[in-house]
Amino acid sequence: MGMFAQVAGWLRLDDEGLTKALEIIKADADEVGYYTDSWCIQTKGGGYSRHLFFGCSVRESEVEQVRAQVARIASEVFTIDGEFTDYPEGLFRVEYESEGLPVEIWQISAGALRVETSV
Repeated sequence: MGMFAQVAGWLRLDDEGLTKALEIIKADADEVGYYTDSWCIQTKGGGYSRHLFFGCSVRESEVEQVRAQVARIASEVFTIDGEFTDYPEGLFRVEYESEGLPVEIWQISAGALRVETSV
């Protein structure tokens, strides 16, 4: 059956960024497969930002595909507003079932995904 990891997080984008992110999710170049159904999309809301939420039990062997998709959104989705470039920002937490594997925190900002670990 395999071991699982709990992956949960969010990305904050503007309307244009949300559209681009949804295109990346739909194209599934990172082979996330049926985990793409675990994205929850805020299509309406007040203010400037929209949010994408992800929450799912993912096979440990497939966490890398989800991370790759989030990294792709972080690096390829941006909007230019005058002299400012807006990238998605967000935070994910990954808790592994396997003993000895650290909790991962994925921080998304400035076009990059950074991984921090803790025991």
